[in-house]
Amino acid sequence: MGDTYDYLFKIILVGDQAVGKTSLVRRFTTGKFQQEYKTTIGVDFTVQTLQLDGKIVKLQIWDTTGQERFKSLTTGYFRNAHAALVVYDVTNTDSLNNCVRWMNDVSMYSGQDIPKILLGNKCDKLSGRTVSSSDGEHFARQHDMMSFSETSAKDGRNVDDAFYKLAQELSRTYFDSMDYRSDSIRLDSLPDNTASWWGCCGY
Repeated sequence: MGDTYDYLFKIILVGDQAVGKTSLVRRFTTGKFQQEYKTTIGVDFTVQTLQLDGKIVKLQIWDTTGQERFKSLTTGYFRNAHAALVVYDVTNTDSLNNCVRWMNDVSMYSGQDIPKILLGNKCDKLSGRTVSSSDGEHFARQHDMMSFSETSAKDGRNVDDAFYKLAQELSRTYFDSMDYRSDSIRLDSLPDNTASWWGCCGY
């Protein structure tokens, strides 16, 4: 598809360390899962191109670290984001509670109230779950999030759906929008260092 596209959207992934943000990105972009990943230091960046309804949609996916000591670095990359995937671990209640802080950071540093989707990752785990699906649903509704779904980077459950449906909704929302045209980020300008839907596990 080259560098030709109809839409270009910047999506950021936020959440605590070790909730599986990098694994979700790798599963979506490569279709593979690695049991062990190096901890993201700062920000990782990748691009994925999709064909939706006859349009070419390019996603800039920014995987940010969950480590507090890198906050001053990562929050600078929130600017001009079109949407955020807020990720928690279904075996870690604190990671869900901390999503409030992550959403506040996104709103503060992105400069706008962008759509936020809640993903409860690691739903493949048969033991150790501390956050139920209903807990995730309630959290998403309480905080007026765009959608909620449980995902598994390990077996691929709902991962592609999350990204595709987000891309579809953004394409509809920003169709012929001046805000989209002014806020889009061209790939050649990146720094060198670098519709509501509910999944089958949602409501």
